[in-house]
This record gives sequence, C-alpha cells and structure tokens, in this order.
Amino acid sequence: MTALPARPSVASVRPVVLALAPPAPGVSHGTTLPCLETLGGSRLIERLLGTLAEVGLPSTVVVAPHDAVTALRLLLGDRCRVIGSSGDRREALTAALGAADDDLLLLHDAERALTPASTVSEVLAALDAQTDAVLPVVAMTDSVKDARPDGLRNIDRSTVVGMQSPRLLRREVLESALARPMPDPGSDAPGTPGAPRPTDTVADSPGISGGVGGGGGQRFDEILAALGNGAAVRTVHGSHSGFAVVDRLSLWQAQISLGLARDTSHCYGLARRA
Repeated sequence: MTALPARPSVASVRPVVLALAPPAPGVSHGTTLPCLETLGGSRLIERLLGTLAEVGLPSTVVVAPHDAVTALRLLLGDRCRVIGSSGDRREALTAALGAADDDLLLLHDAERALTPASTVSEVLAALDAQTDAVLPVVAMTDSVKDARPDGLRNIDRSTVVGMQSPRLLRREVLESALARPMPDPGSDAPGTPGAPRPTDTVADSPGISGGVGGGGGQRFDEILAALGNGAAVRTVHGSHSGFAVVDRLSLWQAQISLGLARDTSHCYGLARRA
C-alpha cells in the first residue's frame, strides 16, 4: 500500500456523510430520514456539516437513498454535493468512491450528528504511515453474550468496544473492503473477543460491535471488512454524544444532550395533576 504522510493535512481528507438510516416512528415527522429531524432550530445533518466545517474539512459528499436526494439538495443547497444510491451501505460507499477521487476518506453516519468536533479532530490526528484506518470507539456498558448453538456464553466487556464514526480510511483500503465477500452466516466473522483498548492498533479481528446505527445481522461494515483483509486499524476514544439518533429514545437522548429536554429517568412516583 502507498505510504501516507505521518500527519496528512485536513484539506487532503474528503468527508463523506452517509444518510442511510431508514425513517423511524416518532423521529421522522414527515421526513424521509432521521437526520432531517429538527433539534434546537436546525436539522441534525446541518449540525453535522457545521461540525465538519469547524474542523476545517473541505466540502462534503452526502450519499442518501434516491427518494431523499431532492429534499437534501433543497435543504443543503451548494454547501455539499448530494448523490443518490440505494439504502445498502456497500452500494452507497461504492457511489461515494465514484464521486470523490481523494486518497483519504472520512466516513460519517448522518444519524451520529452530535459527534463533537474534538472527536473528529482526534480521528484525523491519529493517522500515521503505519495505519490504514482510524475510528472512535466507546466501552461497552451492557452485558454482552456470545450466542452459540449450544447456548449463551458470557463475554468479558473489557475486551469489547462499540464502534462509532467518523471512520478515516485510505481509499485503497476501502476499495479492498468493498471487494471482500460477505461472510457466511454460520462462519466465525470478525467480531470475536479480544478487542483493543482505545489508542491501540488493531492487528487482528477485534471484539467490536455496533458498526452502524441500528444495524445487525450480516450488514456490511467497512471496518470489519478491512480487518478481514489484514488492515491496521487504529482506535481513539469516542464520545457519549456520538450515538445514533434513529428512534424515539435516541431522539429524547439527543434533546437532553442539547439541553432541550430534562432527564426524568431518575424520578419515581410522578403523577399528572388533575
């Protein structure tokens, strides 16, 4: 693979926003995508584009399902280029490669619009000549089980992290990841125990989960595919604000994060006044 500068300039990185999450009840009020939800006077995707501009990145390529392209173009105007694709992540990434010829691509899920600029900057700063990709991760707090034909097995949470975005990848690494076939449902795909701690370099298949918002099963994930190809993937500390806004619960969490709602989950015995 072509060696990269130890610290590539921000201007050499092309941001790509993937607006692929489907509409969800209680989130997409008359809109086609959760990222078009309005919070605090601006749409989620506008907040995200503002964060990318704050970091100093060049104009963004937005990839969305064909039926959402018109709405996004009307909203975003000439601030970025909006292209259409299917809702499939692999096809959307292939379309992004066709729309940008840059050697470094920063992939960001539109529903993770509250990711702070500091996280984006940390991802950009972590790339070096020995690294093929960088992404933010957060520690798992829920109980994690390995589902096997003979039953469930506990997994040590300290060895597992949840993946967030943005993900910084070399172009050739992304191309190779997209060319990799999906694993058979019964095979031992990347995702086994042994995850790296933040700031470690991933040399093997780590125990990482939560690749894309709301995803599961055999959905394509470019980081797992890159790992399967032997890529060196580096992780940095993610942010609790980097969650995906894809349903009513995560929308409520976003409102709390922005100070637009109050967290009452700790209150008990509340009754409506007559």
